[in-house]
Amino acid sequence: MVLSISDWASALRSNGATAVDQYEEKLRSFGSNSQKVFEMLSEARAAIMFLRAGVGVTMRDKPDLFLEFNGQQLYAEVKHFNWKATDTRDEETMRARPLEFVRVGNVVDDEGKHQYEQMCSIAMRKVSQYMAGFPNILVFVNHSPSVDLMLQSAVNEYDDEVRKPGANPDLRKLSGMMMLGTIARVGFGGGNIDLQPTRYAYRPLSYAFGAAMGQIQFA
Repeated sequence: MVLSISDWASALRSNGATAVDQYEEKLRSFGSNSQKVFEMLSEARAAIMFLRAGVGVTMRDKPDLFLEFNGQQLYAEVKHFNWKATDTRDEETMRARPLEFVRVGNVVDDEGKHQYEQMCSIAMRKVSQYMAGFPNILVFVNHSPSVDLMLQSAVNEYDDEVRKPGANPDLRKLSGMMMLGTIARVGFGGGNIDLQPTRYAYRPLSYAFGAAMGQIQFA
């Protein structure tokens, strides 16, 4: 693991996060399960991203983060994407055919759905964790090139689900989706952070929050 639990907890504290003790305890409860710890550290990655944008962060559970920015209170749920079998196959294909265009990022053969459909499904499954009366964000911390450039499509798919007759009205609690790319650049602007608001949220994200997210990059 690149950094230890203690290193991440220290980084959270030094950047101004609160309730770090309970988060650190949760990480340590996984013991020697390094993969689970690695996935749960996505919450710390997202938290530090927000902190560096001037957003106050409190570590919590379901949803994972409580945020404060310019007097607005928000909540964020964090989802981790691992490197995929598709990514390994794509790398092997590109190395074998360096002078040809090859198709990459097609996860359907491995996983049965397009990546944007999976992201939409995740957003819908997490609806019980979105807090009523507040803007809610779903943050994807991404280690897979196959997920790059899929955020806007995922939000469009989600908006389509919201508009369907008989749709769960609680779907409108989700105000937007974000992607933090750890190994790939995301979005058409070429940064590693992308924010896309949903169109039918009860509590839309403020323009100031979106502008703050657009000003940062995260290593």
